[in-house]
Amino acid sequence: MTLLSDERARVDAPPIEEPRPAAAWRLPRHVPTSAWLVLTLVTGLLVRVINLNAFGFNSDEAVYAGQSASLAGNPLFVNQFPVFRAHPLLLPTLLSPLFSSGSPDLRGRVVVAFLGVATIGTVFLIGRELYGPKTGVLAALILALMPYHVIVSRQLLLDGPAVLCITLAFWMLARFVRTERFEWLAASAALLGLAVLTKETAIVLAGSMILFLLVSAEVRRPGRAVALTVGVLAAVSLAFPLAIQLAGRSSTGQSYLTWQLTRSSNHAETFYLTAIPAAIGFAVVAAAAGGLFFKVNRTWRELLLVSWIVVPFVTFEVYPLKGYQYLLPIAPALALLAARGLATWHLPARWDRYTGTVARPAVIAIVLASLLTSVWSVMFPLGGTSALAGQGGVSGGREAGKWIGANLVPGSELMTIGPSVANILEYYGHRPAQGLSVSTDPLHRNPAYTPIYNPDLSVRNGQFSYLVWDAYSADRSPSSAHRLQVLVARYHGLPIHTERAGGRPIIVIYKVHP
Repeated sequence: MTLLSDERARVDAPPIEEPRPAAAWRLPRHVPTSAWLVLTLVTGLLVRVINLNAFGFNSDEAVYAGQSASLAGNPLFVNQFPVFRAHPLLLPTLLSPLFSSGSPDLRGRVVVAFLGVATIGTVFLIGRELYGPKTGVLAALILALMPYHVIVSRQLLLDGPAVLCITLAFWMLARFVRTERFEWLAASAALLGLAVLTKETAIVLAGSMILFLLVSAEVRRPGRAVALTVGVLAAVSLAFPLAIQLAGRSSTGQSYLTWQLTRSSNHAETFYLTAIPAAIGFAVVAAAAGGLFFKVNRTWRELLLVSWIVVPFVTFEVYPLKGYQYLLPIAPALALLAARGLATWHLPARWDRYTGTVARPAVIAIVLASLLTSVWSVMFPLGGTSALAGQGGVSGGREAGKWIGANLVPGSELMTIGPSVANILEYYGHRPAQGLSVSTDPLHRNPAYTPIYNPDLSVRNGQFSYLVWDAYSADRSPSSAHRLQVLVARYHGLPIHTERAGGRPIIVIYKVHP
């Protein structure tokens, strides 16, 4: 008898249907919850699509879009962007019809933005499942305005779609606990598998699920639950390595895995403690912490959310490489905890009658208002040369790339400071580009990048006739920027095109004369 049929047959224990903790606040009676949810979703959509294409792609976006175009057989990209790179191909495959011709960027971002809005709706479903519809709406609104989620879901990155799958998986896990139907657990594991096929770092959330299943007293037969979760998750997740194996590119996959595991630290150990709380919103973090530590009636619901947060946070904190968007999977859980805290806290007994009518609405308004300034700066940024990968597009990259495509002879090779801008110029300019900062050590470089072993000789031999300086890469790698400027001076480089922002040059293309 299978796990599923066994659970259908089992009638000795009724499903867990204890009352949800009620929110101690009220929405206006004349406005139904569905209307508040629609307003929240519309708000989330607007902050994710307004001024969406102000800047062109950053490096990661260019790579994922280039993969999609190669999968679609777009002749502009098949020779420049290999299909198999560092991450699974679920999102590039789904987006490939949008990139079958030309060099589009807006349409891919719009799709990811809508997936971000779908995540907001899923947070409502979890909030309703755990605490009721009012808390669900508040949690959805917090995520809709959370700068961290807004920033990432405005970009063609893998993290936003992966978080949608993760959030759906945890909603189904909550349904499993409440109904004790193993179909929900199997669906939860399958959705987490899709998250892994979107971005492999989502596998960390399997630890959150397993920890919850083993520790929670409400989960009966935890061994069986864990076995089902691991089995379904493995069956779905193995699709990508099997595809690589069947395509005869297993060595490529192994090279990327080795590179990912041996990458050196790129930020201080305190990066997540300093950068991410500000992106989430200090008031949201405080509300989540307050709701967790100052409420005594904790249940399996809080254990579920804490497991969702703690496992990825600890894992990525220990992992040397610190990616700005790596902790995005914890954003929905933080929004839910913050909503729980805001919806249930009380003033001291003597003033408790003012809690629901004055104090709680005021605190909720303050928390939401604290997010607006950051969201505005995301929608209308002053510049796109941030040194933190994942924070947005790169100013001038699209314009410089299009100039290259229109003015340089096809086949002309460019030398850039680093591979990030090389990816952008390749995407928009359709000319090969290589980064000077790419390491010659195979263990310390992305296998997709080709190092320039002898830059001086490569310029003298005419391989590179154009050298590109940019402010973004110069800020990240001053030594490589200096090496490029030395080559420009040595070979009589003349600026033939300059992109400016705020009155200063941000990208300069030089023609060198060996």
